[in-house]
Parts: sequence; C-alpha cells; structure tokens
Amino acid sequence: MATWHREDAVRARTRHIASVFIRYGFGFLVRDLGLRRFFAFGSWGRAGALDKTIKSEEFRRLAQKLPLMLEELGPTFIKLGQFLSSRPDFVPVFVTDALQRLQEQVTPVPFAHIQEIIAENLPDYKEWFVSIDPEPLGVASIAQTHLATLQDGRKVAIKVRKPEVINQIELDLMVLQKIVGFLAEQPEVYKLLDIENSFMVFSHSLRKEFDFAVEAGNIQLFSRLLAGAGLARTPQVEWRLSNENILTMEFIDGISIEEAAGKLDLAARRKLASKFLESFLRQVLLYGVFHGDPHSGNIRLTPAGEIVYLDFGIVGRTDPRMTERLVENFTAIQNSDVEALMNVALEMGQSSGHTNWQNYYEDMAELLFVSQGMTQGKLEIGKMIFGMMQVSQKHGIRMPERLLLLGKAFALAEGNARKIDPNVNFLEIARPIIEEFLHKNLLVRPSETVVLANALATKKKLRIVFSELPSFLSGMIRGEKKIPLTISGIEFIGEKLDKSINRISYSLIIASMFLTSAIMMHSGAGPIQAQIHHTGYYLLLVALGGTLYLFFRIFRQMKK
Repeated sequence: MATWHREDAVRARTRHIASVFIRYGFGFLVRDLGLRRFFAFGSWGRAGALDKTIKSEEFRRLAQKLPLMLEELGPTFIKLGQFLSSRPDFVPVFVTDALQRLQEQVTPVPFAHIQEIIAENLPDYKEWFVSIDPEPLGVASIAQTHLATLQDGRKVAIKVRKPEVINQIELDLMVLQKIVGFLAEQPEVYKLLDIENSFMVFSHSLRKEFDFAVEAGNIQLFSRLLAGAGLARTPQVEWRLSNENILTMEFIDGISIEEAAGKLDLAARRKLASKFLESFLRQVLLYGVFHGDPHSGNIRLTPAGEIVYLDFGIVGRTDPRMTERLVENFTAIQNSDVEALMNVALEMGQSSGHTNWQNYYEDMAELLFVSQGMTQGKLEIGKMIFGMMQVSQKHGIRMPERLLLLGKAFALAEGNARKIDPNVNFLEIARPIIEEFLHKNLLVRPSETVVLANALATKKKLRIVFSELPSFLSGMIRGEKKIPLTISGIEFIGEKLDKSINRISYSLIIASMFLTSAIMMHSGAGPIQAQIHHTGYYLLLVALGGTLYLFFRIFRQMKK
C-alpha cells in the first residue's frame, strides 16, 4: 500500500473509531487517546488526567458498554479487550470484569465465498473431499470452520481464514500504534507501565493467531508432548490439506466441561478435574510450552473419556529460569513464606529502585493470607499471579509481560477444573509434578553427548572472548570504549549512605563538644579558669541542643 493511501486509510479508520467512541458515550477518550489529531484543526494535545478519568464514577458507569462498543469495532478491538481483561495490574477491576463478557458476534461468510477460498488454496480439493457441510461448525472474527468428509470416510474440520479480515487487523494495528506512541509520552502512563512493549506483545500474538501454519505446528508439538503422559490429546493435522490460510484437522466429537460436570458422578468428576489440571501443569512445568487460552470452549471430553485441547492460536512458553521461579513461587505459597514470595517477584521483575520494602512486605503478606482465608487454603494460582503483579507494580517493580499470559492461562485452567470439581486442590496435584521437575533438572546426569556439546559451546565462547579482549582493552585505554554499568537502586543506597555518614559526623562533633566542655569545667581555680568554666557550660548546652536535634531528625526519619 502506498504511503499516502495508507495514511488516508489510517485517518479514515481513526475517525470512524472516534465516532463510535462518541456514540457510546466515550467521547472523552477521543481527547485522552490523542485521536483529535485526525480531525480538521485537531492537534495531539495532552492526554489530560487519563488516570483520573479511568477511575471516575462516570467511566465506571460507562464501562458496562465497553463490550458492545469493542464488538462493533471488530476483531482487533475484541482481541484488544480480551488482552486488557488479563491486565488487572493496571486496568481497574470493574473494567476487566466488564471485558470478560466480550463475545465475537460474527455473521457467517456465505458458503460460496468459503468454497472460493478453499479452491484458491487447494485447487484439487474435490479430489480429497467427498463433501463439505455448508453450515459452519463455528464462526469467529478471523476464521470460519466447516465439517467435511474425506474420500476415505474420515470426518475432518476445515478452518478457513477470512482474507479481508487480515487487512482490517493490520489497519487497526497502525491506528493503535499511533495511539500507543502518543500515550507513551504521557508521564502518568510511562510511570505505570511500558505501554510500547505491551503493544508489541499484543500485536505479535494477534498476527500469530491468523497464521494457520503456525497453529498447525503448535498442534503437532502438543500432540507429541501430551501423548507421553496419556492425560490428554489434540486433533491430528492433515498437512496435505493445510497452509497459512486453511487448517484441516481431525474432527473430534465430544462434550463440553459443563456438560461433563452435569453427567458424571462425584468420583468421576474428581478424577476428571485432577486429570485435566495435571495435563495443564505438565505443560507449564515439564514441557516449557502451554495452551494459552484453555477456556471451556477449547476443551472437549470424548465418549471414551479423553480430554481434547482445541485451538492452538495462542501458545505460551516458559524457559528453565522462569519455571524454577514458578516452582519457588508454589513452594512459598504452600509454606506461607512472604519473604520467599517477594524474592521470587524480585527475581522475575525489575525494580525501579524506589520501593518501600516494609510496605511491599505488608502488601504481599496481605495478598497471601487474605487469599488463603477466602479460599480456605485452596489458593487460585492464576489470581495469585495477577495479585503479585498488581502489588509489585504498585511498589515500582515491573513484572515481565509473558507472566500475564501464564496468569490468564492458569486462571482459565483452574476455573475449568473447579467447574468439574469445586474442591480440587491445585497444590496437591502440583506437588508430584514439582518433584518430577526437580528430579529431572537437579539430579540429572548429563550424557557424554551433552557434556561434549557444552564443552564445545564453552570453547566457542572463550575463543570469542580472547579474540575480542585485546582490542577492547586497547579501546578502553584510549578512552574509545566504556563499560556501561547500571545498578538498580544505587541512588537510593547512596542517599541512605550519605545520611548515615552525616549522622556519624554530627555524633562525633557532639561527642567532642561534650568532652571539651567537661575538660573546661574542671580546669581549676582563678579568674581565667572561671571564664573557661562558663564557656564550658555554654558548650555543654550547645552539645545537648545538638543531641536533641539529632535524635529528633532520626525519630522523624524512622516514622517515614
């Protein structure tokens, strides 16, 4: 798209978005999000008191209209609303609650158009399919799914991407990019969060959702991983009939979790809830990759009792370091260890250096013990992760973005398990998996191949170091190169150290004044000695005054 046409399209789309905001009563957001620039005689201006606006009673009342407004604006804004609903660290609770009601109300694409898309991507599709049901199995904003029958009689589901939606999403992302750029310059926003990084996470995730080749690869990966434990499965992908626009996979007939909970007896429900939660925990702790959206619509139970995961457009990943922090987190929660919980948050996040550690400890303790009390010891880990992020954000500790997806996935998985068995205990199910993780990672004996690979990697790194070190040292001597060193919180430590040194200096001066006054008051008899006596008494009063002043300053600092 040529630059001038693209800018015109962005301007027109932004005006439409602004008009929808105004129609639903959110006209103030046109100012606060910098949208006035796209109107005649408009300018960026300032965001106004955006934080106060969001917390106002007017916004609280209007928040109930947010789902309808975002649904009207289309798939990008529906996904944005779902993304914001998982951000309780900076979005008010009444907004996240309202956004939970978002639904993708989409009119089905005519079947003739679907057939055209299939024919464009699979020219010989009639040689593979006996029939394709014109009535869709499901309709979403990005794709539409139809039931079909292959020549060998097998039932498959064909997921067809709508090409016009991609252009719309890309246009909306351009508009959102401009809004994000405007908000990133507002002090009340950048102090709260890294909004540009959050937007990058959102847009990257959204683009991966409409690439079905990526989803097919995710399905194959999970199919292999889940098969090992035998707790759950995925549909099988028909690779010959799949690409980035079409995904053809095995059709699995099953019932939802809600239906299963209504049909099974208590013992069967407990077993199913435990089995499902274990399958999810293994993904997070042992496999390092997990289903990012395990809501009840993406989980099915077959007549044979198999748990089936569907829709792998959103997938999260955890590296070994993050997994270790999660294990430490679970252990801290189980032991009610507030300090350990703080340490985990600090290792995961990044401190601004302006944290009141006593207040941080108290808020973290309140989060842990209140949560334990409300759930009678059966903590909801997803909510606990979100709570940790909120408390940490409040005290100047920025948590990693990927923790959001993990917290959301945990909350959905736990919610599904509790629909089946309200008394399911997360930590009891997690304990043997944590033990397996520790045994696998701490007691493992590396094979000869692994040892040789590590030695080769170390040799490569040492070769790079020794080849670059002479030139680097020469550059440092000439002043051409420097080592950037940033220590979080060093200003805070330096300030405290300066105050401590000043107090010690004052104390030494006051002590010397006491000593001098004592010597002067015992200097003997005579007219000159009398004057020295009086001077000693005056010096004693000054020393006492200095002592009281120093005590007063220390006392005030302790109260702060």
